Amino acid sequence: MTEQFVMIILLIALGYFLKRINYLKATDSQVLSTLVLNVTLPSLVIVNLNSADLNMSFSILPIMMIVYGVIAKIIVVWFFRKYDNHMRGSVGMMTGSMNIGLFAYPLVNAIWPEKGMVYFGMADIGGAVIMFGVTYFVGSYFSEGADQFNFKFLGKKLIQSVPLVTYIVMFILNMSNIHIWKPAIDFFSILSKANMPLSMILLGVMLSFSIDREYLPVTIKYLCLHYGLAIVAGTLVHFFLPVSDQMIKTTLLITWLLPVGVAIIPYSIQFKYKTLPFIGMVTNLTIVISIVILYIYQALFV
Repeated sequence: MTEQFVMIILLIALGYFLKRINYLKATDSQVLSTLVLNVTLPSLVIVNLNSADLNMSFSILPIMMIVYGVIAKIIVVWFFRKYDNHMRGSVGMMTGSMNIGLFAYPLVNAIWPEKGMVYFGMADIGGAVIMFGVTYFVGSYFSEGADQFNFKFLGKKLIQSVPLVTYIVMFILNMSNIHIWKPAIDFFSILSKANMPLSMILLGVMLSFSIDREYLPVTIKYLCLHYGLAIVAGTLVHFFLPVSDQMIKTTLLITWLLPVGVAIIPYSIQFKYKTLPFIGMVTNLTIVISIVILYIYQALFV
């Protein structure tokens, strides 16, 4: 497993290096992101869920993701109540909005190759509701002069999420005991193998290590809340969530320790937040911190 993590770090470093020498540019990251989210990731979902052993107990995962997302946002916004609306809106958007699609899936597939995608995919359903629903509402609420959230936006975003729709369709097919034709699965298997290297290279392209000292104190405060709340919630789930499947508890803990979702950046641009440098810095720092946390976790417990 350590060797796999080394390969993942090298792929991220490769993406960052290619960006630094201007071989890959910001426009290229859009192409890579489109390929990952709309081609390789859905292919990986199809392959993993086609023959997975699913049951209704998995429904606790999206429910817990939504509950955590709402409560965590309320807590963090309260801790930042003395700051202006843009700062409160920024931390409110980032909290509970996890980078599952680009960051988690390749690492999960390496750590738990047989069943990880099933669990984290179900958690991603709740994560999508938080990201495209609650998070957008928070950003709109704290912005100045922005249109208020409407359910048409939420529905549109959920339908446009190819990985999410793929998960829902595959979940329904699996529960109905309907399986995809084997030659089609073989085709999707070929595409799915490209998901991990493309995702990690994309993360490297997106990485930036610039530090804005003006936002450093508030960044440290947010990071402590981001990971502190995740650890507290994960501990409570471990001891008190009434499920016998330990992988459900593990999935929730790991998901809550993931980096901030990259969709927060276009949200902050749309709502004209003045804190965009702060959001970008936090997003990049959480990528690095979460990689270290996952490496330590898998080395000690997997």
